[in-house]
Amino acid sequence: MKLDIDFVRAQFDQLKDDPDFVFASNAGGSYVSNQVNRVMEHYNHHTRVQPYSRFTPSAEAGKEMDRAHHGWAQALNITPDELTIGPSTSMNTYVMAQAIGASWKAGDEIIVTNQDHEANSGVWRRKAEEMGVTIRQWEVEADTGLLDIDALTPLLNNKTRWAFFTHCSNIVGTANPVKEITRTIKAASNARVFIDAVAYAPHHISDLKSLGVDGYTFSLYKVFGPHQSLLYVNADAYPEMTSQAHYFNRGHPTKDFNPAGPQHAQVAACAGVLDYFDDLYQHHFGSTEKSRNAQLQDIHQLILQHENELGAPILDFLAQRADVHLIGKPHTRDNDRAPTIAFKPLKQSSGELVRKLQDAGIGTENGNFYARRLIDDLGIDAEDGVVRLSLVHYGNQQDVERILAALDSAL
Repeated sequence: MKLDIDFVRAQFDQLKDDPDFVFASNAGGSYVSNQVNRVMEHYNHHTRVQPYSRFTPSAEAGKEMDRAHHGWAQALNITPDELTIGPSTSMNTYVMAQAIGASWKAGDEIIVTNQDHEANSGVWRRKAEEMGVTIRQWEVEADTGLLDIDALTPLLNNKTRWAFFTHCSNIVGTANPVKEITRTIKAASNARVFIDAVAYAPHHISDLKSLGVDGYTFSLYKVFGPHQSLLYVNADAYPEMTSQAHYFNRGHPTKDFNPAGPQHAQVAACAGVLDYFDDLYQHHFGSTEKSRNAQLQDIHQLILQHENELGAPILDFLAQRADVHLIGKPHTRDNDRAPTIAFKPLKQSSGELVRKLQDAGIGTENGNFYARRLIDDLGIDAEDGVVRLSLVHYGNQQDVERILAALDSAL
């Protein structure tokens, strides 16, 4: 079975706006599915009141928010009490740095990488410096930007409290084997593990319990939804953390790590992403008794095959050229390479090349994409940065052909 790309594209009205334009900047924020827009429109038109009171629009508003919260807990294979819906991943990690770091003591150690978006690096580093905690950096390979698990082991010891790394870099594009890395960390230390999945979730919604991690977060506005972020915190880790809620809300799991309170309509619209996935599953597989997470794993196999077919020709083209430096794996054969493709042109600036691509109707950008430490350590000028082409599963082969033609001309 293959992904029905015509059905997929019919779920995104924005794809119809300009048939001559190729949106290749999805890693910064994807198009929003029609299902999400319908939920948001209904909420704003009919239930835009303070939720959870007994009168009808308020009660309905609360039900819509609960539908999103409980639905996403099912999708991630976690309990509702382990899920917080916050305004952004950067805000979620900032809040968690206060919650987690409050118990750190001088002499403790944490592990961070230079591969991450700054949202999963800077907040932990700042808190560690404040608390007198030693920061150990798991460094990428200088040429590829990849992380080698063998370089992690020497950093682990009985002082390691937490390890923070990304499921998939928004520059490197290659997924890290989270389950294997987590096992390695927990076998060599008592450390807990926190994952930023912002660049991975648009391609695969994981089973979080199977990964064995203690914290996991990603942004739904990059997963076809509203500007919200999902945060998982393993209930076993709660006693080690300090609530960030108002004093009278402390001890309420869904409020402890969201001090600002929920954005009602945006939270409700999070359910629209699940409605989209439900429609996608029903169209391809029909009705089922499978769990929501199991359905998402079936969908992932279709998306993986399709996205490999999108990414492979672009990677092949770039890998064979002497005038670019491709970052990350040059192929999709291992089924761990998202079509988030970053490279540095060697005979012109990234900005110059991007302007040519944009003039040819390719929506792409250049820069450091908030992975400043990675770009610096790869020896690339951080202001000009890299060119990034990022696709998701609603892209088609016509998009790829147009990108290749524009690249060939621009280079």
